[in-house]
Amino acid sequence: MADNRWFRRILAGTRGQIAARLREGPATINELVGTLGLSANAVRSHLAALERDGLVEQDVRRQGVGKPAHLYRLTEDANSLNPKAYHVVLGALLDSLRENAGAEAYNERLDAVARRLAGDPGEDVPFESRLTGILDLLAALGADVTVERRDGAIELRGADCPLARLVGPHPELCHLLASVIAQRLQVEVTDCCERASALPKCRFRAQLPSAA
Repeated sequence: MADNRWFRRILAGTRGQIAARLREGPATINELVGTLGLSANAVRSHLAALERDGLVEQDVRRQGVGKPAHLYRLTEDANSLNPKAYHVVLGALLDSLRENAGAEAYNERLDAVARRLAGDPGEDVPFESRLTGILDLLAALGADVTVERRDGAIELRGADCPLARLVGPHPELCHLLASVIAQRLQVEVTDCCERASALPKCRFRAQLPSAA
């Protein structure tokens, strides 16, 4: 996953000013010059660097007679890098739910969330297709997971954790993901996540079905 600290360093300089302006909408070089008080060459240089980093892209539009206008816009990658407060909101929500609902009801609601995330894997779906499906689901959640096979089992290993800021005080989130994986694969899954380190890592061990 991208490093938000790297993105914040960009935002602290001139490129951050350009990115902030482009968050308001696409702009031409002349519009950026007028807004930021920079020279056209300086703006072009910073835009080129932002393009190389995959944070800005060009959109060429023709408006009547004359040369087409080259508009610059932020890419989806730039939006995903912008630091969000999701972990703060989700953490507060989980704390409130646990305190007010009680342990049993809290766990029941987490089970319901796991069922919703798992969805209906369908009947008579081959194990390998189920495995591909859960890898796609984990990727959509932000977990880049690899598969290791050994001793009649598989391990799903992630170099990072999409819920890294929350799994320390809320280890039940790892159990929730384990439940999702179990329901999708229809096998027993054990949560072996590394939560104690500064950079938590996803680890799930699943027993292979005898026919797989």
